[in-house]
Amino acid sequence: MTNQLSERFEAAFNQIHDQLCQYAREVNNHVSFTEVLEKAKPHHKIIEVHYELLKQCNKLRNAMVHRKIRQDFYIAEPHQEVVEELENIAKTLAKTPFAIDFASKPVEFFDVETVMTKVLSVIQTKGYSQFPIYREHKCIGLLTEGAIVKWFASKLDMHASLSSHIVADILPFETESSIAFIQEKATIYDAQAIFHFFMEQGKKLEAIIITETGEDSDLPLGIISSWDLIRLKLRTYPILNHT
Repeated sequence: MTNQLSERFEAAFNQIHDQLCQYAREVNNHVSFTEVLEKAKPHHKIIEVHYELLKQCNKLRNAMVHRKIRQDFYIAEPHQEVVEELENIAKTLAKTPFAIDFASKPVEFFDVETVMTKVLSVIQTKGYSQFPIYREHKCIGLLTEGAIVKWFASKLDMHASLSSHIVADILPFETESSIAFIQEKATIYDAQAIFHFFMEQGKKLEAIIITETGEDSDLPLGIISSWDLIRLKLRTYPILNHT
């Protein structure tokens, strides 16, 4: 029974090592488990939650493998509870939740020359609050409800006709923020890592736009806001219990 536990432990550990390498974009043969664990930590909530457990499992694995007396005899043996938890972590990491599956879609987007009456009509009928804006087939930023409200406030005493104004007139009222682009096959953890990077840089990332190739010249397939990730962090990730 104990040998079976050790073999299961080693198999699950190796699976996790391979999966961590994928998240950290490293080659398994050239990077230690400790290094790749540190690099992969920002990319997956499960890694963050079980970071200390995985570090301890690495020590146990080293004792088991490097101090094995013979092929079928391990000098150290894992508890069944630890083995089962490690197997659950491996199964969770093996799942690939694509960012597009959690994104708001379809995406309404406009050209800078679009008249504001059309934008307001979409807000009224669909309730969207942010729109990718394109100029000459390239996304140049977002138009948000906040900028539209500021623009309206500046026009209260001018009685300007909405039909005479276009999106380009509102863009100067946008607050300074950034957007990022990821490809359609990117995972939700890739999106999380991008938001985390901007936060560490002290910059505000308004949204991530998903396109076919991740280029700003592609049309938007989905959009993820920081609020989307906050909700997903609490609701979607399967967090395992460990104390």
